[in-house]
Amino acid sequence: MWQGAACGAFPGLSLKLTSSEPQIGSINRYSMGAGEMFAIESAPVEVSYRPPRDGAISPHLSLMVQSHGSTRISQCGRHCELSEGDICLVDESSGFRLIGEDSTGILFLRLPRGAAMSRHPQIERLYARVMPGSEPGTRMLADTLLRLLDDAADLAELQRAAMMNAVLQMLAVAGPFSAPPDSAHWRIRRALDFIEINLSVAGLTAEHVAQDQHISRRRLDQLLAEATGQSISGHLWERRLERAAADLRDPRRAPMTAAQIAFANGFEDAAHFTRAFKRRYAVTPGQWRLN
Repeated sequence: MWQGAACGAFPGLSLKLTSSEPQIGSINRYSMGAGEMFAIESAPVEVSYRPPRDGAISPHLSLMVQSHGSTRISQCGRHCELSEGDICLVDESSGFRLIGEDSTGILFLRLPRGAAMSRHPQIERLYARVMPGSEPGTRMLADTLLRLLDDAADLAELQRAAMMNAVLQMLAVAGPFSAPPDSAHWRIRRALDFIEINLSVAGLTAEHVAQDQHISRRRLDQLLAEATGQSISGHLWERRLERAAADLRDPRRAPMTAAQIAFANGFEDAAHFTRAFKRRYAVTPGQWRLN
C-alpha cells in the first residue's frame, strides 16, 4: 500500500523496500502555491526516478531536508549522503537514485523551476550536493522548513503560497552559490577569474583558459571537476548563460535585443544561444525577459 502511494505521488518513481519485516510509512502532501511539500516517513528503501518523458524539462526542482536517518543520493554522476539536518537539491528533469538503509524522514519541497532559477541562476551547481546542517545558513533554512511542516495543516492556502515565495528568497542563505572557497587550489581561482574577465570575448575556449596558466587542458579540467563538479567548458557555458539571464532582466539593458545581449556575452550565434537558453531555463530569452 505504501509503495503504491509513493509511486502515485511521484510519477516516474520505482522503489524496492529492502526489509522483509512489516514497516510503517507515511506520505503527507501540502500545496504550496506553485509548488508542493511532502513529508515522507519511509522504511529502508531503494528508490529510482526516471522522468515520465525523457528529455522533457520538468517544471519543478526538489529540495530535500533530512529530518532523521540518512539517505544516499546519485544524479548525473554526482553522489552525496545526507545526514540529519542536511539539505540537497535534485533536478526532476533527470533521473536520480535514493537509498535509505534505515528508517528515514525526509521533507521534499517541490520548487517551481522558473521562479527558483530566476532568483538563483547558478542553482544547478548544487544538484546532488550536500548543504551541511552544520553550516549556520543551512541550519536556519532547514529549521524554517521543518517548522513550516509542523504548521502547514493550519495555514491557509495563501499563507502557504507566501511561504513558498519566502523559501525561494531564503535559498541563498543555505550554501555556496558562487565561487569555490578561498581554500581551493590557486589554479582553480585563477581559471575562474580568467573566465570572468574574458567572458564576453567571442571564441573564448577551454584551451585559452589552460594556456593562460601554461598547463594542459586535461589537467585543469581535472582540478576544476574536483572542486566544482564541472569542466572548463561547462563552467564557461554556465557563466555565459547566467550573465545573459541577468542582463535580460536588467532595466539598463532594456533597449538591447536578446541577440545583442547574446553577442555581448560571448555567444557567436543567436539561434544557438536561444536553444541553449531554453534548455537551461525552460523558456526562451524573450519569455524570460517578460516574466
